[in-house]
Amino acid sequence: MKKNKINKQLSISNWQRAIGKGQLAKEKRKFAYCLLLIAYCFSTTAQTLTLDSVLNRIENNHPMLKMYDEQIHALKNTSQMAKSWMPPTFSTGPWQTPYKSFRDGMWMFTGEQMIPNPSKQKANYNFMHGMTAVEQTGKSVKRNEMFAMAKQNYYEWIVLKKKYDLAVQTDSLLNYILKVAQNRYTYNKEKLNNIYKAQADLFELRNMETMLQGDMKMKNVELNTLMNTEKNFSFEIDTTLLPHNYEIQNPDTALITSSRSDVKQFDASIKVAKLQQQYEKSKRLPDFGVSFTHMQTYSVMPMPNLYSAMALVTVPIVPWASSEYKNKIKSLDNTVKAINFQKQSLINETAGTIASLQTQIISAKKQLNNYNDNIIPAYFKSYQISMIAYEQNTEDLFVVLDGLKMYRMAKINEMEQLKTLLKLQTEYEKEMEIR
Repeated sequence: MKKNKINKQLSISNWQRAIGKGQLAKEKRKFAYCLLLIAYCFSTTAQTLTLDSVLNRIENNHPMLKMYDEQIHALKNTSQMAKSWMPPTFSTGPWQTPYKSFRDGMWMFTGEQMIPNPSKQKANYNFMHGMTAVEQTGKSVKRNEMFAMAKQNYYEWIVLKKKYDLAVQTDSLLNYILKVAQNRYTYNKEKLNNIYKAQADLFELRNMETMLQGDMKMKNVELNTLMNTEKNFSFEIDTTLLPHNYEIQNPDTALITSSRSDVKQFDASIKVAKLQQQYEKSKRLPDFGVSFTHMQTYSVMPMPNLYSAMALVTVPIVPWASSEYKNKIKSLDNTVKAINFQKQSLINETAGTIASLQTQIISAKKQLNNYNDNIIPAYFKSYQISMIAYEQNTEDLFVVLDGLKMYRMAKINEMEQLKTLLKLQTEYEKEMEIR
């Protein structure tokens, strides 16, 4: 009896020494963890950017979108050249001058100016100016892609923040469980291996917290890149999520056509092709010109000065000149038909993608509601009941740890389902070009 008492005291003494050593290391890790948490909190309390603010910064600052603006200005400036005239031509030299007597000839001055056909100029201007609409819709297509990337990163950051908050909450619960277990071990009512398992779960959880902090920082950097701002610019996000009922909408072909910039880009390309066709047809019209020549005598013999005034006109309808624009007009008919088929294919593909996304959104919402209404509350009640029973010495520690772990995993699965739903909504907004 005395020997058992001594062994028990030695066991308690060994456990206290182990706890003492572990406690010191634990305090060091806790201090480092607190410093990291304080640094993170300090870096993210500067400013809160809503999703709309992020999208506005992308639209105003991204160099790719600015490039499209410059290209649009370049096309507008280029279209002005359609209103220009050909430069005048001047020539001078001897005229009707004998080889043996240079002084018996005359000196000639000639000036010519071609006058373009106004209808041809207007057709060329409309064609060149019409290309700005293609670039404008191209900018909208690129902006829509960037918005989708920003939304995806923003939503993933929200989910990561929710996971981090869950990890912090679970950290607090595990700390409380460990304190209860250590008190019970003092009275020989808990096993040492269960306590070590709880400590391992706690340290593993802190690894997850560190990983989540790194992932959130990465999302911060990715959004900074899209906003074209400093990569170390830290900000907080608005975690308020408004539900969207995209699954009940019924977008028809007309709505898809009016919403998508790439469909509008096809329309702009068709319009440009038709304008180019009008310009090619205008090449059948003649251009005009004037020519004036003055012959100045420098002979010793009395000779009158002469002049010549001519009107010029081009004849583009001759067969050897008309084949070029006639074949171009035919090829542009084929181009318009090809673009129309491409447009129809895109609309058909978009309608199928939207229908598929709506089906997936319905499924994702049902699963998410099941997690929130049934699965998570059931796991949390299971954990609460096991914890109450453990405090009353009627349940084992590993049952409590398992209950807490199952609750945490259910919450993580719910957040993953939320992430899936947000991704589907982002894809839907990208397809329908909803900001």
